[in-house]
Amino acid sequence: MRAFLAAVALLQGLITGDCLLCEQCLATGTTQCSGIFKQCPPDVTHCVKGLENNTLGGDVTLTAFKNCLDPSHKATCGRESCHKTSVFSLTISRTCCDSDFCNGGDIQVPAVDETPNGYTCEDCFTSQSADTCPAAAEVQCTGEQNTCATYIGTGSRPGEGVKQYTVKGCASQDFCHSFYLVGTQPQTYDLQCSPAKKL
Repeated sequence: MRAFLAAVALLQGLITGDCLLCEQCLATGTTQCSGIFKQCPPDVTHCVKGLENNTLGGDVTLTAFKNCLDPSHKATCGRESCHKTSVFSLTISRTCCDSDFCNGGDIQVPAVDETPNGYTCEDCFTSQSADTCPAAAEVQCTGEQNTCATYIGTGSRPGEGVKQYTVKGCASQDFCHSFYLVGTQPQTYDLQCSPAKKL
């Protein structure tokens, strides 16, 4: 009976148009994307749009996205998540809104704050083995990065195959608390975070 009532409520939402309408698209290699507007599931209250920047050395891979926002990811709204080493950075910015068609138009990305903030973390990036990090290397944190994050596991950068990664560096607290990526695909991994060291 409960399943039947849930189905009736869902059907009524679709018929009366109570479900939120959000633009949905995903595009790699660009700062913008456009798609079609679709009805979100009944429990969705927000649309989202944003940009993921995965940079390794001089190789910058951007992924633009728009979608219905998974209710469990609401804490990521209006925040920028980042993880950086001396050679690698992963930054995701998202904006959310709560009305039909509201995530259309251009994706606006705030400028990245590169100002050193007096914190440091262990520095490592390798895709060769489980852990080949130099023991004493450190990276200086910038902006709102006051957390040290360690990612050990498998994953893939956009357009690449799955590799084994060890990444240690500065991160924003949001990166650790809301680990939700778009173009970059983590597979099996362990993500550990701790307070950064004050200089």
